[in-house]
Amino acid sequence: MAKKKKRVTRKQLLKEPDEFLTFSAKMIQFATENQRRICYALIGLVVVMLVLGAFRYFSNLSERKAYALFEEGLVHYLGQVSGGKSAHFEEAAKAKFAEVLRNYPSTKGAQLSLPLYADINYKEGLYDEAIELYKGALEAFSEEGFQQLMWNGLAYAYEGKGDYRSAAQCFQKLTHSESGFMKAGAYFNLGRIYEALNNREKAMEAYNTVVTEFPGSVHGKIAEEKVLGLKG
Repeated sequence: MAKKKKRVTRKQLLKEPDEFLTFSAKMIQFATENQRRICYALIGLVVVMLVLGAFRYFSNLSERKAYALFEEGLVHYLGQVSGGKSAHFEEAAKAKFAEVLRNYPSTKGAQLSLPLYADINYKEGLYDEAIELYKGALEAFSEEGFQQLMWNGLAYAYEGKGDYRSAAQCFQKLTHSESGFMKAGAYFNLGRIYEALNNREKAMEAYNTVVTEFPGSVHGKIAEEKVLGLKG
């Protein structure tokens, strides 16, 4: 009589550093990294929409010069987002946005430069600079969708700096928004941050929210596995 094969439980799998955990870790990393890439593209798109809604030619000479510099930076920014020669586009965009903010700080062109320049600084690991720029963009624009993108960027910048409590506050801000835009990702990221803070209870609560309220989101399955892992 053949010996009955011993069944390996999911709990046992979670305790061992096997292919299941490796796959889960890769999925979490993929979701996190691609969310930021999507945010870069969304911020660029929102800024383009703001530009199209603005009066193209300003009567004030400083406004015209600032706007012209901003447009040059925007072209390079969109070039690096689309996957072109990233290093070249980023440096060119950064130089233009910096020039606008340095020489024409009170113009509309400077306001439009803030979120894009913030993203470039974040990507370069200049988190303090990115944080100040995101805060400036939050003050400059009141549109809800744009504000959510800025809170998300601010949260990632605080996380990059290692200030997890401030990052949690920013992600929490997103979960309280009236629209469902970015909520699933915000709850998932809250779970990550609470794990970093060794707060298993709040991490479990955040991941469970993703599982129950956003099961079809890109984070749903990963959040479910995280819950099982925390229980184990």
